[in-house]
Amino acid sequence: MITIKEVGELFVAALEAYEVSLTENEDGRLESLNSEDDVTDHLREKFRTHPHFTILPKGHNRAFGDMDIEIEGQVYPVNVKMVAETSRTYNGGGPKVFNYVLRGKKSSSGWDHMVRDLVENPPTKIDSDYYYLVYYKRSQKKPQFVALTEIAKESIVANPANPIQLKQNLMTVKRNDKEKASFMMGLINEILYKRAKPYLRLEGLPLK
Repeated sequence: MITIKEVGELFVAALEAYEVSLTENEDGRLESLNSEDDVTDHLREKFRTHPHFTILPKGHNRAFGDMDIEIEGQVYPVNVKMVAETSRTYNGGGPKVFNYVLRGKKSSSGWDHMVRDLVENPPTKIDSDYYYLVYYKRSQKKPQFVALTEIAKESIVANPANPIQLKQNLMTVKRNDKEKASFMMGLINEILYKRAKPYLRLEGLPLK
């Protein structure tokens, strides 16, 4: 049986040997969004007959990830990120991603409902993992395929507005199931604290 990490290695090798068609746009974010289709279309075509995994049809789960990879009935969402050299950070997701990793749910009613659930039933392990396929635009950098729960803390910025911000050249670390859950809960704690800081100041309440 092939693993999702081995599939990721195949994707990285395929993209290293392929010249991605970048849709020119003055807005780098729109350029990235429009160019993601070339990446996913190329991978779908290259691996459409692979005997050990299937890339599910475009639109299968578009609201949650750019590609869904199925391996023996298990589906793994992959978020394709097109990153410019000038980008210090880029968006990796928000409450929906946390809810999926910790609870396996692909929908989210926002922070409040999710936090209530996490307080009542604190997770001791993750439910599912979430993956990123990172392609560095107009760069000689090697693409990366990483799981969110294995990204080093130094490669993530917890942001109150755009919660998960990823850095260039992602570093990874090995974590067990308990450490992965703790890592995700730590990110939530940091994000929500940053969101609450203006209110705490306004009310004269102590900051950490």
